[in-house]
Amino acid sequence: MNTAAVCLATALFFEARSEGVDGMEAVASVIVNRVEHSSYPDTVCGVVNQHKQFSYTHDGLSDDPLVYDTYHDALAWELVKEVATEVLDSGPINPHIVMYHATYVTPYWASSYEVSGMVGSHIFYQTAD
Repeated sequence: MNTAAVCLATALFFEARSEGVDGMEAVASVIVNRVEHSSYPDTVCGVVNQHKQFSYTHDGLSDDPLVYDTYHDALAWELVKEVATEVLDSGPINPHIVMYHATYVTPYWASSYEVSGMVGSHIFYQTAD
């Protein structure tokens, strides 16, 4: 796997592994779309590691998926690698979504974006530009 795929798969492992493939693809779309958006870094790893954009990067726990070594973690890691590679090869499922959050939180920025839809326990947003 190339570096972009590893960064994307890692983000999916921590942000969406419990969401199923549709949820993983939606989160991956947010990340890939941010790469193309002028307000974000221009690489997948830059987007994923942007300060406080993804909760797993600043929760005090290991950001290495291989540290989590249960049977289910191993299956999840294999699946997120497949999804990451597919999205990077084929493009995002929705080219407009750039934000998301879990349904159990209401971030201050949510009213600034248009709701695009909901997949699993995440609400997705798009910008007008």
